[in-house]
Amino acid sequence: MLSVLLEGTLSAAPVSRVSSKGSTFATVQMRAAGEDGEAAWCSLIAFSETAVEALLALHAGDAVAVAGQASLNHWETSTGEHRVGLRVTVQRVLTVYDASQRRKRGAVAAVVQTLGGR
Repeated sequence: MLSVLLEGTLSAAPVSRVSSKGSTFATVQMRAAGEDGEAAWCSLIAFSETAVEALLALHAGDAVAVAGQASLNHWETSTGEHRVGLRVTVQRVLTVYDASQRRKRGAVAAVVQTLGGR
């Protein structure tokens, strides 16, 4: 397994699923841009409550960054083409909204500090 931090765009809306033991998890496909401009497809799966909730709040086309554990996935298409992708067990999710909220909190903290902690 590899520890990864990936950014990309969701290709579809995340799907909520329930395991045979009754646990909720989420799955989705993400398109990450490769070095040569070619798409790298990543299959994301989340089990932790916070990661599941964060993924399920997103929609197709949303930009997202995820951190987790990855493994290579090899398959053959119906036309015989060999493909490679990543399977990622998501532990953390960061969206543009999260980043903007963190910036706002940082700006507010800086103003409060400047005003002498009022």
